[in-house]
Amino acid sequence: MKGKNFPWKIVIACMLIQGGAMGVVANTMGILFSAIIRDLGFRAGDLSLYYLIRSIVSALTVTTTTRWFFKKNPKVVLGILGSMYTLSVAAIAMFSHHWQWYISAVINGIGMSCMMVILTIILNNWFASNNGTVIGVTLSSSGVMGALFSPVLSRCITAFGWRLSAVIVGIVSFCMIVLPAVFMLTPTPEEEGKVPFGETGEKKVIEKQVIKNVPGYIFFVCLLAIGGTGSLAQFNQQLPTFAQSLGYTLAVGAALTSCSMIGNLSGKVILGVLIDKLGVYRAAILLSSLIGLSFVLFFVGSANPYLLYAAGVCYGTCYSVGGVLMSILLLNIYGAKTYRDQVSRMSALNAFIAAFIGSAFPYIYDLSGSWNPVLIIGFLICATAVVIYIWLSRQKFETVTE
Repeated sequence: MKGKNFPWKIVIACMLIQGGAMGVVANTMGILFSAIIRDLGFRAGDLSLYYLIRSIVSALTVTTTTRWFFKKNPKVVLGILGSMYTLSVAAIAMFSHHWQWYISAVINGIGMSCMMVILTIILNNWFASNNGTVIGVTLSSSGVMGALFSPVLSRCITAFGWRLSAVIVGIVSFCMIVLPAVFMLTPTPEEEGKVPFGETGEKKVIEKQVIKNVPGYIFFVCLLAIGGTGSLAQFNQQLPTFAQSLGYTLAVGAALTSCSMIGNLSGKVILGVLIDKLGVYRAAILLSSLIGLSFVLFFVGSANPYLLYAAGVCYGTCYSVGGVLMSILLLNIYGAKTYRDQVSRMSALNAFIAAFIGSAFPYIYDLSGSWNPVLIIGFLICATAVVIYIWLSRQKFETVTE
């Protein structure tokens, strides 16, 4: 992928935006909230509603904001959305009452709504080949930034308090999201008089596909596979509690969470490479099998912490489903001319599914007194996804070309 025509500016801009939105803000918000709960005497559940509100608002607005980005001035749209996202975090410094966080969640949800959707679409626009690898590497920047910024934020809270630290998070994320969006990001190579990287003299078949006659039910079949395995990422919040339920210390639970972050980071890159080398369906089957294996290891490895750590690494790969896999799978099924709307629709429904499944996991544990039902459900979801991908790989959809 080397060469003078490689669109470094676009890749760097997308990495900064992904790292700022997910690594600096989303992946470290729990650290900030824990300090707030401790200082203001809130219950953990008082601020948990923030995440639910943000997810629901994001799901309700993602289709509209994605359409705005591609139909109107993209720099202005993403600049406004990025400002809403980052400034709503900085504004936390002035909050003292629950309802203020809930209003902030609405603004934050609108701001983040289409951010992750448009990045994968932009990268698919700019790369005619190796797009899986590029998307995987780009999206992995969230894990890198999360790992780097988490200890920085902890030290800031200790040194300056959580209020000033919230402002620091807002400023850093603003610089990483809004500035690249305004000065570096261009949705398509045609807007700069260029062609997609890797495009040869002959147009690729995928670029000729104006319409693919895909039955309506295919979308919901894909949603069952993508939404199911992708929503399992919500179990990550329960890993410390899961470890403690097995009799391990909080340190083991923290190590288990760290292992899942290793899987998160490496899984996106590996999945992208596998998609380019093996095709999207074989890569999806391998990924779903690996996630399913993690739940088996969680189930049988309760007495062996090293088996649990291995399970954590395998489990962390589920973070690559909603980003890398979803975009390229729908691109493969619907074609380059029509898949954009399907991606935004599925992102919206995914957010709903994840929000409610994430809330259901602890209730299942409370009712049963064990995490085993959740582990069994996770395995069955992955097994179902494997069957779906095998079936999808055998489908042939009629295309209409120009």
